[in-house]
Amino acid sequence: MYVVIAGSGRLGSGLARVLSSEGKDVAVIDEPLDRRRLGSSFDGLTVEGNPIDPETLELAGIRKAELFVAAMPSDNMNAAAVQAAREIFMVPMAIARFVDPERELFYRGLGFETVCPTTTGLNQVLDHIRNSAFSPLRATIDPDMTCVLPREDWIGLPLRDIRLSAGRRVAGLVRNGKIREPADAVVVRADDTIVLSRNGR
Repeated sequence: MYVVIAGSGRLGSGLARVLSSEGKDVAVIDEPLDRRRLGSSFDGLTVEGNPIDPETLELAGIRKAELFVAAMPSDNMNAAAVQAAREIFMVPMAIARFVDPERELFYRGLGFETVCPTTTGLNQVLDHIRNSAFSPLRATIDPDMTCVLPREDWIGLPLRDIRLSAGRRVAGLVRNGKIREPADAVVVRADDTIVLSRNGR
């Protein structure tokens, strides 16, 4: 398998080292390129340049790539890079990392393959809370759920009165380490974390 990774930060470099050690052919693109993170044992290709520039992608061998991963610090750059990999170079699988859960949800809705460490971390915390004998939430914490800070117009509303666009529902909120359900008589505060789920979950 030939893999092209855009970004040489912790995620990009870590993926490059692991995939290379498993025998995959790996190319890493970044500007500037952090060779220190890649380490001396990395034996893949490195290309210093703009990861959304077509010429740079060509130098990295994008046309033979079976997997493209965009792991740059900028969500916008990752979205643009994955779009180029998919639509210009027809890479079979292209994955974008997003820090912003709402942006990740938006691009996932457009059919992008996405990951969001923010959502993953929040779900892990919620899972830990649930398994530590706090009040249980009836919904399952899984990748179809996300946690967001309350919008300004939600603050002061009863949790059950929050209205969302089609496809999403309020599953609960987290306050002081405890999960509250929509049926509870609870009013949203600015320091709450709102748990959203896909309809039907």
